[in-house]
Amino acid sequence: MEKDFGFVQDVCADLESGTITSIIVPGSNRFLSMLSSSNDIVIQWENIKCIGEDVILVDIQ
Repeated sequence: MEKDFGFVQDVCADLESGTITSIIVPGSNRFLSMLSSSNDIVIQWENIKCIGEDVILVDIQ
């Protein structure tokens, strides 16, 4: 099953180790997500399967 979550708007990182821990994409209501981060979708780094030029494949269960 494929789903387009949109563009990555932010990342979370562990500053001590210098590793990315998750990526953040806007939630379902993209207009409101510009005003508030409550609808954001946080995707943990371990769920990312492949990063390409224009797509990131994730395993969401």
